[in-house]
Amino acid sequence: MSLPIVLIVDDPAPLVNVYWWHAAEAQATENPLLATGEAVARDIPVDFLRHFASVIATRGIKGKFSVLPYPAGLGAITDGWSGCDQAGLSRWLDLVRREVVPLMDITPEILTHARALDLESLSLLPENERAWSRHQNAATMTPYISYALEILNAADLQATGVTSPWDFGIDVESQYRVAIRDAMRQVNGRSQSWYFLHQEIRDTAFRSHVVYREGDSWQVSLWSQVGDPLWNTMNSRETGAGYVNSIADGYLSEDGSSGRLVELFRAATPIVWCTHWQSLYSNGRMTGLQALDEIGRRIDALWGDAITWMKCSELAAMIAQRG
Repeated sequence: MSLPIVLIVDDPAPLVNVYWWHAAEAQATENPLLATGEAVARDIPVDFLRHFASVIATRGIKGKFSVLPYPAGLGAITDGWSGCDQAGLSRWLDLVRREVVPLMDITPEILTHARALDLESLSLLPENERAWSRHQNAATMTPYISYALEILNAADLQATGVTSPWDFGIDVESQYRVAIRDAMRQVNGRSQSWYFLHQEIRDTAFRSHVVYREGDSWQVSLWSQVGDPLWNTMNSRETGAGYVNSIADGYLSEDGSSGRLVELFRAATPIVWCTHWQSLYSNGRMTGLQALDEIGRRIDALWGDAITWMKCSELAAMIAQRG
């Protein structure tokens, strides 16, 4: 049987670059900078999504694509927010439905991937979602996750699983798992689901596994086992083919002799690989996306039918079936 491979794309949101809010918080400034000294792009245009959709269609890349339901605390994607380009928002969501959903599962990356949201007042709390999660339980996390799922449903983007913003839930993971199961069952009627929280990028033993099973119900924890060197493209002004190829080499060299994907392929370990929307956008240069395109080309040229791209829900079902 061919080896499964999935690409997890974290942090996508309509029109905005949520990394701007992360950098602004980390640098305690409203003018966050990259290592190059450039300002972090606050917006990501709809055209970039079109380029991404073209790459995954051309290379047959499948996996998971997050859609932040309430990006950076600005407002729900179903309503927009102050200063939002409503036409652009509609185009972005329509592109996801038409061109991304056939290849990628959709998940929330909880709600804001920034400061936590008070569900009663819809005002932002002082702490971010990562910090907020550390002192929550299933009873408080279930409605939070449910609201994220409800927003996606209202946008006709039903989720099959949940993505953690940062390491949301890691300190209360047993409660987090219950909250995900309850929210998925209550909102989407799903008793079989998965979530993405963990990564292990050094060894090659397969880490994704079943964490809950009762009758036909199950829950799978998917672990990324590939790092995100594409992230480095944000901090480089280089755009030439040589640079793009050097980034691709970290995953899969032209001759197939080296790279993290090669390590996993040789170990016959299903490849779960995570990158970020901002890693692909590269602060407007799109060198990360170019590298993804090149990696996809190499995968097909070198491995062909020896690998099978699949959605994360398909891999999770395979893991659950195998026990």
